[in-house]
Amino acid sequence: MYLINGVEVSKEEFNIPVENLAIWRGDGIFEAIAIHKGYLFGIDKHMERFAHSAEKMFFNNINFQEIKDNLISIASNYDDGYMRVIIGRGSDKDKSDVYIFYQELINFPESFTLQSHLAHWHAGGDFDLNEVKNIGSKSISYAMNLNQTRLAEKNGYTDSLLLNKDGIVLEGPTFCVSWIIDNKIYVPDLELGILDSITRRSLIDIANETDLDLEISRIHINDIYNVDTVFALSTAKHAIFVSKIDDQVYTQSPLLERIRHSFTEFIEKERQLNK
Repeated sequence: MYLINGVEVSKEEFNIPVENLAIWRGDGIFEAIAIHKGYLFGIDKHMERFAHSAEKMFFNNINFQEIKDNLISIASNYDDGYMRVIIGRGSDKDKSDVYIFYQELINFPESFTLQSHLAHWHAGGDFDLNEVKNIGSKSISYAMNLNQTRLAEKNGYTDSLLLNKDGIVLEGPTFCVSWIIDNKIYVPDLELGILDSITRRSLIDIANETDLDLEISRIHINDIYNVDTVFALSTAKHAIFVSKIDDQVYTQSPLLERIRHSFTEFIEKERQLNK
């Protein structure tokens, strides 16, 4: 099912005019939300972040309640997969359009490997979050991120691991990176300018509700080679084991399976509360 500004259209009609600034300049924001048994996990957190991105990127007069209602309505028809929503600037900078569509479940390779790359376009902790307005916005301008994905693929890896100029680990092109040392979970801090991942935030909530030991931290690429386990977090990746970074091969900690199980329980609990 496809919606443009709340109106259902066919797949053939689901297009963005080339004159729009969303196409010309990548001037837009988006969200992707996972469907679990017809339920959109973390919908309120996603909508909060979406509204925050809109404020950062100067998108005004957006009816987020209507967007939420449309997302929930479409998602109820599917057992799994993802709902995606884009707010794109029109050909007139003062106008925008809302595009909503369903995406099927993504399958990942058994071996998920990363090649590290410097990310010169990334804030990387060089700026105070309050000094630069658009840091942390979920913009559709992912071209530089995906270029690094293509580079990693060309070199035989699944994806890229982005670093700041000092070699501090930031995030993947489309996911957050976490690591385990001595049965303790670590997630990167938002002061680095990384996206406020809803899955990362949910893992923190899970740790606060259980006896999982979690710390918000940061790590240098040379040090992440020596951790016990690395894993990826995103809407489509709930604790995907990273088997290799550059030349360093990892083993999967038993704790990772517990993290996945905790996500399953956390999602089901939220789904039941919102029936």
